[in-house]
Amino acid sequence: MRENNSLSFFMKVTYLFNSGFVVELEKHILIFDYFKGAIDHLDPHKKVYVFSSHRHEDHYNPDIFNFKHPSITYILSDDIDHDGFKVKPHQTYHIDDLSIKTLLSTDEGVAFVVNVENKTIYHAGDLNWWNWEGEPQDFLDDQERIFKQEINSIKDIHFDIMMIPLDIRLENHASDGMNYILSHMKPHYVFPMHCFSHHKEMSQLLNLPPLNQYSIFKIEKRHQIWTLN
Repeated sequence: MRENNSLSFFMKVTYLFNSGFVVELEKHILIFDYFKGAIDHLDPHKKVYVFSSHRHEDHYNPDIFNFKHPSITYILSDDIDHDGFKVKPHQTYHIDDLSIKTLLSTDEGVAFVVNVENKTIYHAGDLNWWNWEGEPQDFLDDQERIFKQEINSIKDIHFDIMMIPLDIRLENHASDGMNYILSHMKPHYVFPMHCFSHHKEMSQLLNLPPLNQYSIFKIEKRHQIWTLN
């Protein structure tokens, strides 16, 4: 993530692992849900903001506090036991020149809506329609209700980037959450996540209805990079 002034008007997105992404803008670097993966260089001329949506070990790793950078801010769900800027669901926060809206997760913690540099970015954390086979119906009803309630609250926002779970462990219901979002919203760029190492299986799912009607980036490997307008 070395500075290149000729690309200053681009966004650069790097996939780390599972739900971890780095979004680099002209003046800011946003790191979402770091779990594992190498981050070799953080441009010292840009401000770094590290977001952790909740305490689960596949979304949060205390190694984030070892990142080396002269200007780094940690934005943490309030279930994480560490110093940082703590956030709760259904709040709006202003940190430097970032505006951050939080949603209630259907699991733990929050989802993030971040506005910075005239870009609006969504990272779901574990906010998803977790339609697990075999779970009690009242649990499944709550999952659907809360998920739709939270997504409906942001459906009028235009998103430049949305990072949305597509977890193949849900089997026939893996695409329920992503399809609901994309049938109600038209984000510019969409990244699937929460796939662990199942990149091939997730790509196959994107080729099938209903998701094959949308333009969604396919993740093929760790540290995959996209340069976007």
